[in-house]
Amino acid sequence: MRNENEQRAWDMFAKSVGPSIWTGKDLGKFFAAGVLLGVLICLPIVAIADNEITIDQTGGTDLAISIEQIGSKNAIKMYDSGSSLNGANMSLHLYQASQGTYQNTIELWHLDGSNNNVRWGQGGKLSSSTDTTFSYDGLESGGHYANLDIHGNDNNVSGWQANSGNGAHTYNQLIWSDGNSVYVEQRGNIDKTLNLTIKNDDNTVEVVQREYGHSATIELDGTDPTNLNLLQQGGTNQSYTLYQNCVTVGGCNVSVVQQ
Repeated sequence: MRNENEQRAWDMFAKSVGPSIWTGKDLGKFFAAGVLLGVLICLPIVAIADNEITIDQTGGTDLAISIEQIGSKNAIKMYDSGSSLNGANMSLHLYQASQGTYQNTIELWHLDGSNNNVRWGQGGKLSSSTDTTFSYDGLESGGHYANLDIHGNDNNVSGWQANSGNGAHTYNQLIWSDGNSVYVEQRGNIDKTLNLTIKNDDNTVEVVQREYGHSATIELDGTDPTNLNLLQQGGTNQSYTLYQNCVTVGGCNVSVVQQ
């Protein structure tokens, strides 16, 4: 029971804060609602943060970069803190798609030079070397890795690797020369590994590795340009290693098919 003075003070307090006083139960309900609202607000931020883009550009003119990342656990970044992305009129189109099971990573390294064009996708597919639109079938578990390093002029590199469910693919590339045209396609499940080193001018290379485990190592740093077509296709594990040192006048033509 309140005495007369206590009741008068309580009435004055109630009038100053509103028509009703919050009890401990009311405060508990309000706090729980606030926590739930905070969780709902934070959820989209967590999903977006799964994708990462980190690119450093130091100089150059007319650099065009187009990036598409679908799903989660996709990262596009520089190879290390000393990497650069210089060059005039360079154009990059990078695409990654994944359901978020494993990490997709594209690492960019140097790429300095003039008029280099790179179109590379992981989890998305191109129909040919001239296709400019990646298609996504919604079945990508990710796990793909590519390392792109050019250091030259007038090189055109395009390609993709996808797994349609499971199986991580790896593509490493060094060029360090001019006027090369490269298209790579690695299709289907199970690991695909391709290491490509060029370092001489004016090569035309097309590599297709389709179902099951294939591996290819290609160098081509000879004295003449080479036209190479490599196709490894089918349900068996197939591996191929080529170190080309061509001295044929006018260049070399190499075609390797393993069904």
